[in-house]
Amino acid sequence: MTDVKDKALKLMSKNDVGVLATVSGKKPIARYMSFYSEEFVLYTVTDKRTEKVEDIEENAHAFILLGYEDGILDKDYVEIEATVSTTQDPELIDRAWNDYMDDQYSGKDDPNILVLKLSPVSVTMKEKKGEKSTPVEL
Repeated sequence: MTDVKDKALKLMSKNDVGVLATVSGKKPIARYMSFYSEEFVLYTVTDKRTEKVEDIEENAHAFILLGYEDGILDKDYVEIEATVSTTQDPELIDRAWNDYMDDQYSGKDDPNILVLKLSPVSVTMKEKKGEKSTPVEL
């Protein structure tokens, strides 16, 4: 594994909250989401009745930013361009679940839970205020 790949995976494992951007109509829209990752594939739990799910059904392209820390502009981060698919696989729900979701859903078997699977098309490691940008081999 290359150093940049290792660095990107380490950063992703430490930062489970990021920004998910999708397309709504012809305009971009971004929202904070919590992510679970397996290598560069990301998973996030959402409610199947949300506008983001409608957006993804119309356009399955997404962009994710992970690693930027609140108020700190000189930290490394990862940009991921991905395609999105959906599932209600209980195993994935269990792996992607976090404490925040206990307040949002009646439980892991809530029929409105949907997991977004974000499969990477490209990954870029951005280092120190974007001074260095390195594509990551998938």
